[in-house]
Amino acid sequence: MAITLCTIIVCTMIMSIPLNYMGNKSLGNGASFKNIQFTVLFNFYIGCMTGLVYITMSYVDLDRKRKLNEKELEVSKLQALKNKAELDALHSKINPHFLYNALNSIADLSVTDGRKARKMTIALADLFRYSINYSNHNYSTVKDEIEMTEVYLGIEKIRFEDRLTYSITLGNDVSHYLIPRFMLQPIVENAVKHGLKATGKMTEINIEVKNNNGELQINVADNGPSFPDELTPGYGVKSIYDKLDLLFPGSYEILFSNHPQKKVSINIHKFLKNEPVV
Repeated sequence: MAITLCTIIVCTMIMSIPLNYMGNKSLGNGASFKNIQFTVLFNFYIGCMTGLVYITMSYVDLDRKRKLNEKELEVSKLQALKNKAELDALHSKINPHFLYNALNSIADLSVTDGRKARKMTIALADLFRYSINYSNHNYSTVKDEIEMTEVYLGIEKIRFEDRLTYSITLGNDVSHYLIPRFMLQPIVENAVKHGLKATGKMTEINIEVKNNNGELQINVADNGPSFPDELTPGYGVKSIYDKLDLLFPGSYEILFSNHPQKKVSINIHKFLKNEPVV
């Protein structure tokens, strides 16, 4: 501020003194000298006033910007907390019907087939362990999501045995990229629910994750009944939309198709690499 004030004073005097001197050149030396003294003092005063006004206005402007930035920061923090609360709520909900059915199956198997009951119990524990381990994270790697989905499918296969088959194709170059936590499992659960459970027929599910021309593409295809023309997303699909809206706003699309095969495709338009802290 002091440097700015001195600069304004010096510039004011440099510009004004020569003009005043030339305008009074016709006066005598004594008068001219006195006039120069007056001019120097006058312009020094004007420079000081101008500098003080400029500094005051600059300070007011800086203070206004500081308060505005503080408000924007506060709004950003509140938005971040809101987003975290929404994501925590989305992550914390596991389909109660799935849990209810899994526990009932374990209860039945404990009487008829102890080995299967133990295997299913361990798989269910692994599913919840995954949820707990990532409880402070909004993302998980494609590799971890695939492994968790395999655990879920393993539980369902114990229940339905040969009536459920599945395959997983994972591109070598996409396993370390990040996607929203618990994004894949609800789609696979829908395939089981609307395919095998609804029809009682053998259901085949094919999962594919790949790099599609610079986009991360996740495909889940099954041989269940076709999607209706007017599709109303249930809780699982809606939760995926909500997570992608929060974590990849404007950078994704979800497509439902029946031809040439029934398939859900999620395209994420940007790659987010795995970082040490997420």
